[in-house]
Amino acid sequence: MRARGAAVPLPNQARAAASPSVGSLGWLGARYRPAVLGTGSAVVALAAGGLVSFRPKDAVAVVLAAALVAAVLLRPLVGAVVLAVVVPMTSGLASGFPIPHVRISEALIGLVGVTVVVGARRRHVVPWQTLDWVLLAYGLAWAAFGVVADRSMGEHLSLEQWGTVLGQLQFFLVFRAVRLAVRDDGERRFLLAAVIVGTMPVSLLAIFQEAKMPGVAAFIGKLTGGIAGASVNAQTGSLLRATGPFDNWAALAGYLLPILFAVLALLLCRAQLPTRRWLVVSGVLAAVAFALTIEQSAIVCGVVGVAVLVRRYDRDGHLTRWVIAGVVVAVVAASPLLIPRLFHELSGSPGTGRIAWVPQTVSFRWAVWTRQYLPAIVDRPLTGYGVVLPPTIIWPYSESQYITFLMEGGVPMLVMFGGLVWAMFGGTRAAARSADDLSRGLGLALGASVVAMIVMDALWPFLSNGGMPQILWALMALTVPRARRDRTGTVGDWTPGAVGDWTPGAIGARR
Repeated sequence: MRARGAAVPLPNQARAAASPSVGSLGWLGARYRPAVLGTGSAVVALAAGGLVSFRPKDAVAVVLAAALVAAVLLRPLVGAVVLAVVVPMTSGLASGFPIPHVRISEALIGLVGVTVVVGARRRHVVPWQTLDWVLLAYGLAWAAFGVVADRSMGEHLSLEQWGTVLGQLQFFLVFRAVRLAVRDDGERRFLLAAVIVGTMPVSLLAIFQEAKMPGVAAFIGKLTGGIAGASVNAQTGSLLRATGPFDNWAALAGYLLPILFAVLALLLCRAQLPTRRWLVVSGVLAAVAFALTIEQSAIVCGVVGVAVLVRRYDRDGHLTRWVIAGVVVAVVAASPLLIPRLFHELSGSPGTGRIAWVPQTVSFRWAVWTRQYLPAIVDRPLTGYGVVLPPTIIWPYSESQYITFLMEGGVPMLVMFGGLVWAMFGGTRAAARSADDLSRGLGLALGASVVAMIVMDALWPFLSNGGMPQILWALMALTVPRARRDRTGTVGDWTPGAVGDWTPGAIGARR
């Protein structure tokens, strides 16, 4: 006998619930269109056939791109893996492969991100929230100021410079596409584990680089076109600072910091994730590689963030004692690298007039800002200069995200950044208040990451370079609570009890 008040499933709902889920399938899986597939295959075949005779690499790239698009349309989660795992670890590679003047990470974001956004069916569309709108406005403002500067100052931008003008919009694509591609809580947990475990190759490459394994530094320099971590110390000679697959150690530190916070928070909140042991291994390797960057601002923010997260979950002080012991051990273990670095930072040079207690990097930055960048900013405080520096700037690196904003779009661009930070805090705060352990842990970890980013941006442009922004926005897409509404007004978020298979049959079964 059926209990009184129990919902009676309709025949269509019962059949849908019993049939294989289509909620996890993509556009092609739900709408098989032979005409579209046939036409697309013919176009790809013609393009590849025309290129193979004189540009075989481009022919292979066309075939691989077509295969990737098809895979994303069939299974959107593939696109989420590419955007959240592959893109961040390749964001530091040099431009030019496979498209001239374009980074492979940017090409992947454009190809996969647009495919996911355009191919999303109506029932899978996640309603826009504050962070979506503010992030889009931030990217459009960056592009608009670049265009205005180009027109008003008579600049002639190259293809690579136009890529910089439009570059901040790629982060919106990462954030929006991951939110659309991940359909339920199970996929979110799988992707989160993939993101964390996927950092292992990056960490191992940085560790091998620091261990001076033969050929590693040259290999990294060829991939990134950068300096491969060479830093000269006047007292101890060459001091190697790990960069991994990036052209700068700061980019590697920015990439690893949110991962460290996420791993720690997930372990402390005891969230149920696949490959939990691999998460611990990934976290340990990431911590070692992070320390090898010797990026002082990131290390200080990392230690403070770890202390805050542990204190949040500490009930009897037991965890705090372990963290203090761990920090002491880490400092002692890293002392052969940290001590020479500190001596180098605080050592004086005759005739410089530098204050003894001010680190050399800070003193150098202050001289560059006050002598070159700030006078230029005063001349154009409301519009900035776009992506082309004025001739009065000799040192081409702003050394600060805030100086970059002022140079790019003046005070209005800095205000846009303030709005973006406010929206990010709103999303992480909502997640931290969730009833779900996973969402709560991620909310605290990403909140700590945003605070660290604000501090670290004072000494390096972390948010507009490779490394931190790609991984940060991918994790943010998996953290910010989302509401999904069907025709009857049913609303849910990331929690397992509210989000599962968003098919008509599953929705009917939950009524």
